[in-house]
Order: sequence, then structure tokens, then C-alpha cells
Amino acid sequence: MVKDILAAIDAEIACLKQAKALLSTSGAVVAKRKPGRPAKAASVVVPKVQKTRKRRKMSAEGRERIRQAQIKRWAALNASKANMNTTVAPLPKAKKKPAKAA
Repeated sequence: MVKDILAAIDAEIACLKQAKALLSTSGAVVAKRKPGRPAKAASVVVPKVQKTRKRRKMSAEGRERIRQAQIKRWAALNASKANMNTTVAPLPKAKKKPAKAA
């Protein structure tokens, strides 16, 4: 009985070795990676699956608040530019000195 079991195991091992030899010669088993950039022909392209992110939806009220805040920022910027132009007086032009007669 034990001899029959051992014979069956040996037969199974032989079948597995034969299957391994067939797979390794066909190139189905990936060889160990060497250092450096892989060759173009040897590289396997795996398509990346991008997860689609759920987009957040903003209410019309929220958009309007953002719009009003931006309008306030622009108004403040324009007001500061207008104040700068009115408070700074133009510099007087320098007078030319008359040329000395020789």
C-alpha cells in the first residue's frame, strides 16, 4: 500500500517537472530581473486602471459667495491702485543748465 502511494507521488512529481520544463522553454515564466532599464521587447505593458474620483458638487449659493468675495478683492486692489496714483505728486522736471561760453 505505501509503495503504491510513493509510486503515485513519484509519477505526479514527474508530470510536474515535465510541465515546468514546457513552461520555462516557452517563456511564460518571467525571468529574474536584471539591473538597469529593461529592453523594449522584453517589457510587459500592464494597463493601469484609474479610479474615477467622485466630483464634489458646489451649490449655487456657495459659488455666489465665492464670486462676491472675488469681486471684493478686485475692488480693494483697484482702490489701492487709485489711491497710489492720487497721493503721489509728480516730480518737477530738472532745469537745464546753460552752457558756458568759451
